[in-house]
Amino acid sequence: MIKVSICMAYYNRSEYVLECVNSLLEQNYDAFEVIVVNDGSSDTLTKEKLNSIQNSRLRVVHQSNTGFVGAIRNAISLSQGEYIAIQGAGDVSLPTRIEKQANVLDKNPEIGMVSCLFENVDFGGEKNGFRTKRSYSRTNIDATDFLSGANPFGHGEVMFRKSIYEKVGGYRTFFKFSQDLDLWLRMIEHCKAIIIPEYLYERRKFIKDGVSTDEKKLFLQKYLAEFARQCYVDRKIEGSDFIDLYGMHAGLFKSPNKEISKLISKRIFKALKDENPSLVKFYTRFSKSEPKTIGLTIALALAEVNKFKLGQKLIAKSIQLYLKIR
Repeated sequence: MIKVSICMAYYNRSEYVLECVNSLLEQNYDAFEVIVVNDGSSDTLTKEKLNSIQNSRLRVVHQSNTGFVGAIRNAISLSQGEYIAIQGAGDVSLPTRIEKQANVLDKNPEIGMVSCLFENVDFGGEKNGFRTKRSYSRTNIDATDFLSGANPFGHGEVMFRKSIYEKVGGYRTFFKFSQDLDLWLRMIEHCKAIIIPEYLYERRKFIKDGVSTDEKKLFLQKYLAEFARQCYVDRKIEGSDFIDLYGMHAGLFKSPNKEISKLISKRIFKALKDENPSLVKFYTRFSKSEPKTIGLTIALALAEVNKFKLGQKLIAKSIQLYLKIR
């Protein structure tokens, strides 16, 4: 019997295929399958290495590129398990991850989502191999944990009930990034969620193609995270959100957001500090529809002064002062 379907969307990162997939096939658990959707990888070695793994538990599907959401939706649609475990491409699950998460769901029918602690590992660049442990102070998670600050779930380490996933409509294609936060905020309305206080997962941060190491991708991710939170509030108040109403055009109705203002101001300060005028211009464009916080007002003023050579020394000193007092 298949109780857990481990689903993964894979794109390139061929050098990590064997370690990643084998970490799943070698789990201390019996009732599972692994479904990997190769999302049109441009690196032919990815397809070759996936096909080289001979195991009855593994199903590999090759498709044209659709992006993460399209690929992971496809993987889940092919699943047979009662529980869905997500796995990040190139990441590693420790041997007891699936067993411990499945046991939580088996014993607690009110729980619909279960995460665990994980370790971040940098791959590429100056910090190659650098490890940081991601902990979280709370075990029982509710909507308030998802509505502010950092997302308590990392995504790749999460297991959830397929029935609740299907009830809320699954991952939404509107979200290029932060699709996980949007999903958790819809599922949390129908179940409880917990974090197992054990390190059961290794999340890799890839400098060459990862979101967490690309400044503009990270900016969009945080932008979409705030919109996912707005959607949650809209559903609570109005019974539906703008994605329900307008689909791909929903972003036209994003509300002004102070968190976005803070993010933009930090990015402008960093771009000024790094003497990168193109990024200053890029982030300034987003400020027009956001609340003018003190930080954003100062950042925009410095961006104007930066257009003149005489103001550049003043900017450097102002940024240093701001970073000390903020």
